Amino acid sequence: MSLSLLNRSRALLHSYAPGFDERLASIAFAEREAPPSEVIALFKQQGPVGLLVNRAAGGLGAGILDAVHVQIALGARSPSLAVASTMHQFSVASLLALTQNGSGAEGLLLAAVAQKRLLLSSGFAEGNSGAGILDSNMQALQTPEGVLLSGSKKPCCLGQSIDLLTASYIRQTAEGEELMVALIPANALGITRAPFWQNSALAAAESIEVRLNEVFVPECMLFSAGYRHLLGDVQTVGFIWFELLICASYVGACAGLVVSVIEAGRWTPHHRVDLAAHLQLAISALEGAALDIERNPQDLPNVLARLLLVRYGIEQSLTQLSDQAHAMLGGMAFITSNQSSNWLMACRGLQFHPPAKISMASNLDTYLSHSTFSIAGAHP
Repeated sequence: MSLSLLNRSRALLHSYAPGFDERLASIAFAEREAPPSEVIALFKQQGPVGLLVNRAAGGLGAGILDAVHVQIALGARSPSLAVASTMHQFSVASLLALTQNGSGAEGLLLAAVAQKRLLLSSGFAEGNSGAGILDSNMQALQTPEGVLLSGSKKPCCLGQSIDLLTASYIRQTAEGEELMVALIPANALGITRAPFWQNSALAAAESIEVRLNEVFVPECMLFSAGYRHLLGDVQTVGFIWFELLICASYVGACAGLVVSVIEAGRWTPHHRVDLAAHLQLAISALEGAALDIERNPQDLPNVLARLLLVRYGIEQSLTQLSDQAHAMLGGMAFITSNQSSNWLMACRGLQFHPPAKISMASNLDTYLSHSTFSIAGAHP
């Protein structure tokens, strides 16, 4: 049995990565979601790694709406993989934004991602409490040939499997603080790894600490994402992709929990339809947000504001929906297995991704009354 609300998402995942969903489904949930899990290795081998890279560069050329559905399908099978792959995909999307004004090196990197199936880590939001959303804890020492980077990224999803580490740092210029992005081979001299993630939920996402100790990055692998006080298109596009895909991943995770309820035939048709109604509302909200982005490329800051409002609405909805689905699975499911509890906790992770709703209240309130929005200055 399958949940019909997932039919479109799973069909699109199959079209971009034939047989991949079936391969994930063949692995027991407990094995998919607990380390050491093979889901990330399978993603690298068979999954839609080049989903957002255009076909001319060897990628799959997916549009924004298809990408949303692919993440929903992944979340419904493996929340850990969905969250981890979001970090890869939004990093790719940020590189795509850089290619609009770049020297061409970014385009070559994107082609390598698609053709060699390279995995990228995310470059922002290192998880420091109280830090600004555009802050970085990387220290950069400028040299004539590039920079020496030192610092830590934690949590860093895909930490054991990444091919390219992306890291952000601040460069001081006469015009102000410039946000820079460095692309670094994951096996570069000076990079070490350490355990970090302690929660059993989302434990297969390979969220570890990656430490950099004077890692040299040549100038050709350094890219400007604009100034911190003037949020540019590159940064805005990166935030948009992140928010959209991470929401889709958690909506998918909640759909997976609902699938368990439907398959078990729990409670009454009325209760099951009530679950499906709230799930469909979340899916439709994401589809609407994707269309908003597609149709208003000239108004990205306000598109981001509306997307954040959708995200915070989905956060509330998923809390209620996952609670109800978990209750419907019943006490015996809770007592005899960790599966329902891990599904429930996996549905709750969205609220911990930046920017937190409380940090955005003033920014969004300004948008509501003045129709202008900026994410600059917000805190996780």
